[in-house]
Amino acid sequence: MAGIGIELKRIFRKDSLVSVLSGAAYSTLVVIGPTVIVMAALLLMYGTLGYMNVNYAERELLSATILYVFIFALLVTAPVNAVMSRYIADKIFEETYEDILPSFCTGFALCEMGGAALGIPFALHLVLVGKVELLFVILSYLFFMELIGVFYAMTYLTATKDYKITALDFVAGMLVTILSALCAHKLLECPILYAILVGLCLGFFLIAVLQTAYIRHYFAFSNRNYGGCLSYFVRMKRLFFGTLFYSLGIYVHNFVFWGATGHLVTAESYYCTQAYDMASCLGMFTNISAMVIFTVMAETGFHDMYQTYNEAVIGAALKDIEIAKRNMFHMLVRQMGYVVRVQAIISMILFLLVRIFLPDYGFSGLEMTIYPGLAAAYFCIFIMYCNIIYLYYFNDSTGTFLTGLIFLLGTLSGSLVTKGLQPQYYGLGALLGGTLGWTFSYFRLWYLERHIDHHIMCSMHLIKETDACDRETEK
Repeated sequence: MAGIGIELKRIFRKDSLVSVLSGAAYSTLVVIGPTVIVMAALLLMYGTLGYMNVNYAERELLSATILYVFIFALLVTAPVNAVMSRYIADKIFEETYEDILPSFCTGFALCEMGGAALGIPFALHLVLVGKVELLFVILSYLFFMELIGVFYAMTYLTATKDYKITALDFVAGMLVTILSALCAHKLLECPILYAILVGLCLGFFLIAVLQTAYIRHYFAFSNRNYGGCLSYFVRMKRLFFGTLFYSLGIYVHNFVFWGATGHLVTAESYYCTQAYDMASCLGMFTNISAMVIFTVMAETGFHDMYQTYNEAVIGAALKDIEIAKRNMFHMLVRQMGYVVRVQAIISMILFLLVRIFLPDYGFSGLEMTIYPGLAAAYFCIFIMYCNIIYLYYFNDSTGTFLTGLIFLLGTLSGSLVTKGLQPQYYGLGALLGGTLGWTFSYFRLWYLERHIDHHIMCSMHLIKETDACDRETEK
């Protein structure tokens, strides 16, 4: 997301309260804007259609469908996006822009095939075992495949550095979602569940079309080398699996508790534990501002230091390289300390507000009992993710892989243990995984600080590798 830094620097250059608020609003729009837009659209649609008047079983079916669609669309696209993001960056650096559009088509096909491999068997299970109406299943499947395309295309939109387009696409799509759902229910007399699904299908289809059209316009030239990017999935296999492990770690504790005592099964297919899932959502939103804070810090400070160091490596004297390296890591340490301190204050304030006010709005005692552990867990998880972004900067695919693996295994094993304990301990499994992942990523960055010259010059192929380089790279 390097392009956001240019806009943020322009905003913050004025050094006033208005510029600070404008910069915060802009970075929030870029980082979590689409998520907020979709959630706002869903709430507005539920309110205008009278969703709460639908019987409980049907509400649970739709809620479970939307939850599963978003989770598994993210799991399908995240590892592919990580590899394709690196491929795009390399092609932009090499100025071989004609390779980018073919790679978009290839990656899109891979994501859709992965979605079909998951979606078709599940859809058949819904129809044959869950006895869900065929039309509902078809609409849900279309929604799933469209969302995969939207998540995938966002990587290429990031490469264009036109972040406002992404927000505008989502605004347009959600407006279509709301209007088409209202028309389907009010004019065509569709049941509310079907009206909502029709709206979501049409809205996300529009988003996908707008995204694809903009990508094809921006990367207008193509050499039709559709297989050129496939070698990256072999070269970047550790990056692929590291991102996959991290993405699974985000949700694996939910998967574990979906099979715990008190879970709910809908249509003999959807498993969920409402209290734990709601506590997870609250914990995530308590700490999600860390991503906004980190984006501002990294893109307005560290990115420039990183570029200065790389330019020094290419042609500067050893003394200048050492100065650039020292400045870069000093900036990294200052930024991470700032993110941790500020986010800790924000999280504590939000935690108190949640505990004081939400019980008056129907949140049960069980949700509030589980919430503290998960709030602490997501604090560690988001701070760990900031470290992962730094590992991306340094092209440390090994560090990314091991961080994701440790996070996944720690969260999985911890959750398997805590699900047999009292509810106040449920979140400790995710907290264990996040703490282990953060700790490893911290020491991995510490290791890179002491070996960065070799890593940049040998591992990133700025100079010809030797046997000594190969041996050191294996560490």
